[in-house]
Amino acid sequence: MSSVQAQDVKQIIAYGSGKTALKYIAFSALVLVVGLIVAFGTKNWLLGLPVAALAAVVLVWQTNGWLTAEPFLLLSPAGLRLNLDGYVFLDVPWREVEGISWLDITFEVVKRRWGTSWYRWGKDQYRDVTALQVSEAFMDETIMPLWRAVYRNSGGSKRFGIGLATFTFAPNLTASRLGNIFPAQDGKRFVALPHKVLSTNGEQLRAEVEARWLAFGKRTDTDAGASR
Repeated sequence: MSSVQAQDVKQIIAYGSGKTALKYIAFSALVLVVGLIVAFGTKNWLLGLPVAALAAVVLVWQTNGWLTAEPFLLLSPAGLRLNLDGYVFLDVPWREVEGISWLDITFEVVKRRWGTSWYRWGKDQYRDVTALQVSEAFMDETIMPLWRAVYRNSGGSKRFGIGLATFTFAPNLTASRLGNIFPAQDGKRFVALPHKVLSTNGEQLRAEVEARWLAFGKRTDTDAGASR
């Protein structure tokens, strides 16, 4: 149990989108400035202009997403809703949650080598992530069809949507970002809520999730039988 006090469990709480996008907008703006300095300051047009152009495109995309995207996570008495990519949404009723855990989730990202100016791919972690355990049946019947829908969107006109998967790092270079939103550990399936991506405090998020699950997640005998 979290030691942090939750808000009124009947209150609907939204996370992500705004603060998360702002962090990346700031980084893209910095890259744009650096590209312009390289192009016009050092006259290195071949390097500076492509970097600046790419950063400008990403900046416009991120700003549009910041202004129009729905929250990445909504908590309500009915359950939680995840905005996966701006077009595909997952609804998890509290009765489908079998337990709540802390997970450390590994991902790969470009990291600077210590003591040098060189960069390389390296491993890092989202630590102490609030994770909701769900059944294999819920994973197969509800989550996997949405996973496939996100994959289809990534290759079409909807590839520029903004959701939780947009800013969540993948387990490795060849894996889907959704692998770290729906991880499997010790033979169990989870829906992970990385608080860093959601731009919120991990303890507070855990408290809000736990409070609503305890209040609204009681399963009836009918529910339990239907899930088997």
